[in-house]
Amino acid sequence: MKGLNFLNDILIWWNSKKEEISSFLVPIISIIVAFLVAAVMIKATGKSPWAAYKLLFEGAFGSSLKEFFSLKEAGEGFLKGSILTLTGLSVAVAFRVGLFNIGAEGQFIMGAIVAAYLGFKLNMTPWIDIPLILIAVIIVSGLYAAFAGWLKITRGVHEVITTIMLNWIAVHLVENWIVVGPFNIQRYRPEAILAGTPYVKEASRLKPFFQGTRLNGSIIIAILAVIFVYILMNRTVLGYEIQATGKNPDAARYSGINTARTMLIAMFISGALAGVSGACMILGTEGHYPGVFRPGYGFDGITMALIGNNAAIGTLFSSMFFGFVRAGATGMQLIGIHKTFADIIQGVATLFVAGQVGIKYLLFKIGEKKVIKEEAQSGVS
Repeated sequence: MKGLNFLNDILIWWNSKKEEISSFLVPIISIIVAFLVAAVMIKATGKSPWAAYKLLFEGAFGSSLKEFFSLKEAGEGFLKGSILTLTGLSVAVAFRVGLFNIGAEGQFIMGAIVAAYLGFKLNMTPWIDIPLILIAVIIVSGLYAAFAGWLKITRGVHEVITTIMLNWIAVHLVENWIVVGPFNIQRYRPEAILAGTPYVKEASRLKPFFQGTRLNGSIIIAILAVIFVYILMNRTVLGYEIQATGKNPDAARYSGINTARTMLIAMFISGALAGVSGACMILGTEGHYPGVFRPGYGFDGITMALIGNNAAIGTLFSSMFFGFVRAGATGMQLIGIHKTFADIIQGVATLFVAGQVGIKYLLFKIGEKKVIKEEAQSGVS
């Protein structure tokens, strides 16, 4: 009987904590399954999954601790993870308020072009130029996203439709007019043969921390953004209002929360974070806005937010993980596996996370059935 009571206590504890535990387990299970599925696909091509993943690991972290701490390889993972963290936080904030901001890519582009323009025009000191650029990016990209929120609130237009449209408006506005027209590099340097905008001034650059790595101040900005979102969501009245609105807007409205204002502010923050991500790429790695610039980090932010369970810390870990996967995937090319294979791993993980309702259902039922069975047995005895 003591054994049965002990088991029953464990199951009762499981049922009280299953929501938190499943939220933690589902992303991990999804990533593991994604790597297993990818291994099967690698094997089907006649390559060794073990050799492929060994090269992926070495490409991401280096082949020794000395290489890891030199940041020669690991720096690239941290850099990519930083950009993904910002777009992931962007989508996560919108998700928390109950909106699907699929327009992070457009907001990313708007932030990138603003950073490219001001980075070229300003030429004071990094302590002045970079903060001014980021403030301008936050305003422009934030308002660009808030416009979709405003249409949702005032006209009832679904944010998925408007943000998709705003994505393409941003792409064509920037690539088909600004970059090839008024802000083309050849207007300032006729001898230039590269497409895109002029390069930003040195005072506006996010310079690499060490020689031999591209890792720069983007990681500091990403960490500050994580801290900001964490405090916002867990320690402020606005964060409580955002989460209450996302869970049940009608109940939030009846409790006195101005849900329209809350949605508008959340979308502004969401767009601002995506814009800062674009600014980090321009000021950090690109140096200017290229003729064609569609890295897809805005869309990747959806995956990072889902796997991170829309939490600041979770999004940071998921973004860094896939940042290292992307950085290390280049190494797999040594055995003939293209680096875009990392996208397959990310896609499969997203598929399983998107189906987390079914996984959680199975996890929940395991506990419920065993508790019922134990209660029935104890009742009979």
